[in-house]
Amino acid sequence: MDYLTPDGETSDGKWMPGEQTQQRWEALEEGHWNSTSLEELTAAMAAVSTMRTDQDEQTAAKATWIVAKSMEFAVGQVPLKDYTDTMKQNLAALLANSPKELAGLASGDSLDASPPGYDLSGLVTDTQFETVLYRVIDDENAADTLVTTMLQYHHDQVGSNMPTATNLEATLRGNYRNAAMTMGYLDGIAELRAGDNTPDTVDGADIDTVLRAQAYVDAANYGLLSDATMEAAATGNNGGPFSFYTEVDGQPTITAPDPMTPQAAHEYINWEDLVHDSVMNSLDITIATGDQTGRKQGHGAKITK
Repeated sequence: MDYLTPDGETSDGKWMPGEQTQQRWEALEEGHWNSTSLEELTAAMAAVSTMRTDQDEQTAAKATWIVAKSMEFAVGQVPLKDYTDTMKQNLAALLANSPKELAGLASGDSLDASPPGYDLSGLVTDTQFETVLYRVIDDENAADTLVTTMLQYHHDQVGSNMPTATNLEATLRGNYRNAAMTMGYLDGIAELRAGDNTPDTVDGADIDTVLRAQAYVDAANYGLLSDATMEAAATGNNGGPFSFYTEVDGQPTITAPDPMTPQAAHEYINWEDLVHDSVMNSLDITIATGDQTGRKQGHGAKITK
């Protein structure tokens, strides 16, 4: 971090680079890079991006500023043809450490909006963010990093928002709409990158199954499913319980792997097929609608090829 920001200060939560820092980035932009040195530089950028959530305000502000400059560098200084697989994976990690911004773009928000709603607002444009995303998402490992990290981000949002919610069902639906928008957005950009008649790197069907299954688990554990639905979890697997059903202090409880996997998710879908619970159906519709909305955002991403 000190190499990329040798001097400067924090003002109103934002990092203001000093003269040495500006000169350092000018030198980086004027440098003659090869694939190895670009991989090393983007690895350093990705490492710094993990500090965006640091408890120290100055460290977090510096990291956010570096992330923005890194995106600007990746778009402005490195042609698409020079992106190696390793570089794509490094930059995917950097993007994944800006989950709020990524989810915001998926929902139709803008980093360019006024007043600014994101820590990267005013530092990086929608076009720069989405161009980096577009350039890296054709690498399967990069795509997997983005999908896995964003699924966890939205799962954590459910855990944060539900305990204080006054309307549990509406809050749960809202959280899963947001998650589906992000997943649809990533898939939409992957489709845009792959072009026609070419498989893309994001498996939309698997993600849909995972989101639906996790939504059913959350609905059960926040008491939103009917007694008949919970009874089906205990008896609907050829007369016995599904593997995810247990009882804690006599109370029916639905367990789940963390993270949910496509393989595990199918058993929860089988449960839903037995009962057609109204809350489950509502969550299915919400997820499908969110996916469509996010996919449109992905197809319409602002990119510089």
